[in-house]
Amino acid sequence: MDRSHVDLQDAYRLINPGVVVLVSVGDGESDNLMPVGWNVPVRKDPPMLAIVPGKRHHTWPLLERTGEFAVNVPDASLMDAVLGCGRASGREGDKFQRFGLTRRPAARIRAPLVAEAVACLECRVCQVVDLGASALVIAQVLRADAASEHFRDGQWRFDRGLRLLHHLSGERFCVSDGAVVAGQ
Repeated sequence: MDRSHVDLQDAYRLINPGVVVLVSVGDGESDNLMPVGWNVPVRKDPPMLAIVPGKRHHTWPLLERTGEFAVNVPDASLMDAVLGCGRASGREGDKFQRFGLTRRPAARIRAPLVAEAVACLECRVCQVVDLGASALVIAQVLRADAASEHFRDGQWRFDRGLRLLHHLSGERFCVSDGAVVAGQ
């Protein structure tokens, strides 16, 4: 097998693409969405995950103030909304409305869930590690739900046409069936 050198600034791409998620935050009066490609489960019991959001985003102050957020897992049908939420700032208006997404009330947190997402995880922040321009946010999952046709018996079911989005870089994505799609 031939090998080639990988520049260190691109090394993360060797273990990512992970599933891209839409992180929602809110305090009951104001909310926002932002796509996050850097997310990972970190513990099973209690269930915990980590995200790495940029601090310059409009989402950050709400997340920092409320200490809670939702991880909404979109499928490929929501790619335009994911791209739009990444390109636009919440300072410019309501991303739910702008990108045709529906708010669904959460059971355990104030942030809204994305009704069109195939799975939603309600999270409470446990620890924040300052990384300068971004932060490693570790959170406990308080509640989770998923579309039963795509997640059953504790497993994703790809036999029913499920296509999850995986971020490659910039506006390049691939989907769980291997087809490569690109932003427009």
